[in-house]
Amino acid sequence: MTRLFRVELRRLISRRLVVLATAGAVVVTGMLLFGFWQSSQPMSGAERAQAQTEYERARADWEENGEEYLAQCLADEELERETTGQDVDYGCQDMEPKEEWFLRSAPPLKDSLPGVLSGGAFQLLFLAFLVGATFTAAEASTGSLSNWLTFEPRRLRVYGSKLLAAAVGVLPVTAVLLGVVVAGAWAIAGSFGLAGGMTAQDWSGAAATAGRILALCAVVAAVAAALGFLLRHTAAVLGVAVGWVVVVELMLAGYLERFQPWLVSRNVDGWISRGTTYFVNTCTTDSTGTLCEYTEKSLAFGHSAAYLLVLAALLVLAGALVFRRRDVV
Repeated sequence: MTRLFRVELRRLISRRLVVLATAGAVVVTGMLLFGFWQSSQPMSGAERAQAQTEYERARADWEENGEEYLAQCLADEELERETTGQDVDYGCQDMEPKEEWFLRSAPPLKDSLPGVLSGGAFQLLFLAFLVGATFTAAEASTGSLSNWLTFEPRRLRVYGSKLLAAAVGVLPVTAVLLGVVVAGAWAIAGSFGLAGGMTAQDWSGAAATAGRILALCAVVAAVAAALGFLLRHTAAVLGVAVGWVVVVELMLAGYLERFQPWLVSRNVDGWISRGTTYFVNTCTTDSTGTLCEYTEKSLAFGHSAAYLLVLAALLVLAGALVFRRRDVV
């Protein structure tokens, strides 16, 4: 099995589409860091002067009409309480303009790095999916898989070695790109004086997030390779993935908000961020009418991990059963 795995790993690395996909991921990583550089820049002198002017204008308006604005807000708040019978807070006491509302400042690296890692994670996951899918689907569609079985007829060994090669093969590239993202974000933030607040705990959290991304990339590559065995064409695998995202993740989720804990994308976010939240529109009806409000729900890391691992296991098992019984010609 070890020798077979090494052969499959060499075959994976030699595929042209894998090289092109890796090059594309490098370009996207550069674009991600360029966007981070733009968002980290301080306001220019002209932008700061304009923001200061707008703040002074809002401040002058508040000094002239602030009492009237506050009284109207409190009256509307009280009317809403009487109408709905529920506690309502319009934030009337926080209406006074504050200078920080107008003067934009970039967040420190300890606050922005988790978002940068999450943004880079999805392009790395797509890279892993594309590599795994083309590795097995292309061989099935061209007939080279049939030829390979004449040298190694034990199908499950072939199946396992290919999935393992896909999972392991994506790790070096994804690890290097994650390192580039972290190092690049640190360098950019440091050039603007935003990296000084990073503590050992912050770096430990970033390392843990990177580790979870790497593990998920390996799982995604193996699942995509299994789908390649099932569908036998790279275009078919990508078509199914795009269809799932459009129909289920986007359209269906918009109509069935309570279905969100079972969305793949939501659980991927829960895995990467070690737990996440989502919002559900909750409506209540009484004698005064119907009141709807968005309620925040939590999605635990354990739920996301179990969901993704069970889903991956089912797809890998389905691919093994089909490949063992189906004619590969």
